[in-house]
Amino acid sequence: MPNQPGQALQKFPDEVIVALHEAGITATCMPIQIDQGDWQAAFFYVLAPDAPCLSGGQLRGGPFSVAMDADLHEHENGTMIEIGIEIVTPIEPCHGIMLFLTGHSSTHFEALNLLSNQTEIPLFVGDQYCSILSQQRVPVNEAFRLGISGLINEAVTRDAVIRMTDRYDPDAVFADTLAKRQMI
Repeated sequence: MPNQPGQALQKFPDEVIVALHEAGITATCMPIQIDQGDWQAAFFYVLAPDAPCLSGGQLRGGPFSVAMDADLHEHENGTMIEIGIEIVTPIEPCHGIMLFLTGHSSTHFEALNLLSNQTEIPLFVGDQYCSILSQQRVPVNEAFRLGISGLINEAVTRDAVIRMTDRYDPDAVFADTLAKRQMI
């Protein structure tokens, strides 16, 4: 539940905050447990302090319409899955991109696998200090889940072939992808 005036600030889970800060990113997807329930993949998005949708440090409106897309990027050293989100906040939508390498980290594979089975995704929007400003559940249709499953299968199969040639290097894939994004 979002923070209310006079209420203690709720924060993103510690492991999410660490992951965001260590990677220097503003959007991520990680497996979490909510209220001791089943594990599920959740999106976390950090708003810039000057985001047009903020007023006095508070997020206006909500719940928000959320659009998602996913794509596969083939690199000579590995395969990356990209999930883009657009959160339609007041005045100006917020955009985020999350990058996954299925063989780089078990967390990447686990998050994607959970996404391919969930009927909804928890979305947490926070401020620059990772205090929760808004949270909601984003419904996920069968086509999205099947699409994620297909991307996982394609990435794992392709990466298995790359590993056999000793060219698998997830750090090179990340570095090249980030360098190309900075040029845009």
